[in-house]
Amino acid sequence: MTHKDQDIHVLDFPGATALKDAGRTEPPDPAVLATAQSLVRRAIAADAEHAVPATASDTVVVAPRFGRRRLVACAAAVAAVAAGVAVLPVVGVGSDPAASASAADLFNTMADRAASGSQRSAPYWKTTVRTWVEGDKPHTDNTYLSRSKLVIKTQNGRTVTKKAPPGGVRWMVGNRQVSWDALDKLPTRPDALRRVLSAGAEGSAAAEQTVRQSGELLTEAPVSPRLRATLFRVLADTPGAKVTERVKDGAGRIGTEISWRWSKNFDHSPHSPNWIVRPSDGQILECNNVWEDDPERMAGRSTYLYTGPADSVG
Repeated sequence: MTHKDQDIHVLDFPGATALKDAGRTEPPDPAVLATAQSLVRRAIAADAEHAVPATASDTVVVAPRFGRRRLVACAAAVAAVAAGVAVLPVVGVGSDPAASASAADLFNTMADRAASGSQRSAPYWKTTVRTWVEGDKPHTDNTYLSRSKLVIKTQNGRTVTKKAPPGGVRWMVGNRQVSWDALDKLPTRPDALRRVLSAGAEGSAAAEQTVRQSGELLTEAPVSPRLRATLFRVLADTPGAKVTERVKDGAGRIGTEISWRWSKNFDHSPHSPNWIVRPSDGQILECNNVWEDDPERMAGRSTYLYTGPADSVG
């Protein structure tokens, strides 16, 4: 690759040789260089960390909001991928297309922000979600999850309480179920956590399972800042993500849309999921979905107005 003077950046990624052989190109996009720096930082961090095995004998209670069986279909029409987006690939899974460099850079930036954050301990994990499904009116509910029960306060004033079975609430992670206290025992090395999340699936289904379960943990579970950062680093190396800047969520907040495209009929769902995130703090503002055969048609949305610790049900 030629430049104004000489190349000062080492190109060491899949396709670098082909790019060089293609002749003169424009100077590299700053996002590409930022991605390379993020990858180096991530490799150093991964080398310094130690994996901790997850527990194996748990029973799930928490119904995944991102799951296909209870998919809360959500979202405005999918915006086209921003013009000029970097397309340098990162390592994919199987034959699937890898995430774009802009998606990898976005996830690694959010990982850095999450790692530097803090989270206080509290007896409840609260989510305030505004839900809209095609053909229905939007409604806002507050959900309070503790180790022993789930309390839902609906917009119409109802309070629904569900007790957890023996062993407490659980989350599905890969092909196993993990309790509240066992969340802190999940691996915090990206490669090790990916193996746990993708367990029981192969090829594109493994990547899709990784994305879905990561989304559930990032919104529905009291994960530590360290685990949150690792989840973002796993997503940075997960194929299929495209980024669109400055997209509004259902509450009118501006964020960055991350679009995922599942394999045909994955988990028997006709939807393609999108997230709207706030890069400044790594919060998922909204899960939104469009119809696979009609991306201009809105299927619904789940807009997260609050996700975080709570001292009481109120």
